[in-house]
Amino acid sequence: MFALPFRPRRLVAPLIALMFVVTSLVTARPAAAGPTDPSYIYGTVTDAATATPLANVCVVLGPALLTCITRSDAFGNYRIDFPPGDLITSEQELHFLNRAAGYDDYNSQHFKVIGPTLQNAPMVKASVPGAPPPPAPSTCSTPGVPTQTLYLPNITRYLGGRDGWYTPFIVQNTGSAPTTLNVAFYKFSDGSLVTCRTITNLNPGTSFADVPTNDTDLPFDSQFSVVVKSFGSTIVSVVNEHIGSGAKAEAMSYDGVSSGSTSVYLPNITRRFYGFDTPFIIQNLGTPPTTATARFVSFDGTAPTITAIRSIDAGRSQFIDPNYEPGLVDGHQYAVTVTAGQPISVVVNTQDDQPGVQYPKGYSDNGLTVGGPTLYGAYAAKNASGIGRSSPIVIQNMGTTSAAPSITFTPLGGGTATTFTLGTILDPRYTNGDTALPFCAGALPGCLADGEYSFTTSAVGANLAAVVNVISTATAMGYAATPIASTRTYLPNVTRTLGGSAGWTTPIVIQSSGATNVTLSWYRFSDGQLVTTQTIPVTPGSAFRVDPRNVSGLADDTQYSVVADGIGGSINGIVIELASGGDNAMIYEGFTSP
Repeated sequence: MFALPFRPRRLVAPLIALMFVVTSLVTARPAAAGPTDPSYIYGTVTDAATATPLANVCVVLGPALLTCITRSDAFGNYRIDFPPGDLITSEQELHFLNRAAGYDDYNSQHFKVIGPTLQNAPMVKASVPGAPPPPAPSTCSTPGVPTQTLYLPNITRYLGGRDGWYTPFIVQNTGSAPTTLNVAFYKFSDGSLVTCRTITNLNPGTSFADVPTNDTDLPFDSQFSVVVKSFGSTIVSVVNEHIGSGAKAEAMSYDGVSSGSTSVYLPNITRRFYGFDTPFIIQNLGTPPTTATARFVSFDGTAPTITAIRSIDAGRSQFIDPNYEPGLVDGHQYAVTVTAGQPISVVVNTQDDQPGVQYPKGYSDNGLTVGGPTLYGAYAAKNASGIGRSSPIVIQNMGTTSAAPSITFTPLGGGTATTFTLGTILDPRYTNGDTALPFCAGALPGCLADGEYSFTTSAVGANLAAVVNVISTATAMGYAATPIASTRTYLPNVTRTLGGSAGWTTPIVIQSSGATNVTLSWYRFSDGQLVTTQTIPVTPGSAFRVDPRNVSGLADDTQYSVVADGIGGSINGIVIELASGGDNAMIYEGFTSP
């Protein structure tokens, strides 16, 4: 298992392979019969083989399997009431969980709630891990030409075993009309089509989530590339990668892409470098097969330049793990360029989680296809958050001539900016950001004060790319700085105490490159309703953070999609996803307006 794009590991404590499934935080509503409100969902949970009613089954109102909204009563009955007058326009889905009694999860089809809506749940005793899934479809298509196609290079179901990697992903409608999604899963091992599914009537601004661990049509302990086609509107997607629990939890995140490039740049690839390994996954976005070539150039020039080659079918993925790639040298960092005859997309998983590591951690970022003379970074830190969180920034020159970029840090929320001239790496913990100079602290020349910042880096006429590593002793997050700002940014997955008080909360950081105000529109996942909007003033060149727990009108234990609109200029943004325990920390980049 060592040469997988994750480092699978097995834990002493068994893990329920969900983002969170909380069964004790919501009190079950009575499963009373008979209508009391205009719209509600009701039904009976039974053993599929014997028709015996099943009591105390967790019922989750999708799309994400996170909290039991109710439980079945002693007769197997359940009921979910919607608030009087609530307009339910989006399709719903239900998930029924009874793992303690040995049952597979039961997932309903998507359905509309119109008055009393019946959804029974015949549950099947759990199959043995590794049992074959249902037969695969021969094709996966929806009539017509897709409005947009997204590619997700690395999706997993229990990868590494029952305690292994799982990767829920979220798709947001960024257009102005409802859309239908066609989702195809291709197996890593042989490229075969495993399954496909269709999601209808995804409304503008709203999101859909898929949790592969609960998809019984996917094989156990497996890895997939996924292709999402949208018929009716543009879309964006973010993937959350999880393993472990408690102090051994890890979480990483990357963006799905709609277009690739024949050249992809990876600024920071390592081989056993202070414990870090950086396996990366390459997906072929073209229609014929392609050959991808990765060229490794060491930062300091002391290790030989090495190439690695992979053959990849259309829509499928292959990986390269530097720790096991012949010719690479332990203890080195490399800048990597991946080229192919067809457009490709790359995701990098940076991990420090070998057996025996006290604080396993990791983060993901997308390979870079577009650079520019100016890059925007919504977040960087030096000894911040009370845990020493800091942000080494790695710059790659995508051009053909030398460049001497400068970088300007502005305190989060506004303030006096500090500028440095830098080389390949800037680490704000060091004097002038230079890792060859001493650590620095306080208000000294060439020393960045402790705190949180946004930044810009630029070099006239250059073509730059950069990744930002946000690291502490026990956590790691990462994202790519962007050369593109826009008047609109989409954030597909934003949560407030999702899973309970210790669950996922995801602060938003918005950076202005010209906007004087930013309007945030919050759409609830469960029904697609616009819950609240807020307009926030901002000084151009600075950034601000919004914690969902402090936004009036939002509810705890709830998931949202957000649209950010810059007024008077352009913006960019990221989402910082945080939960209690271990390395439950990750960042994903917002999506600029298509």
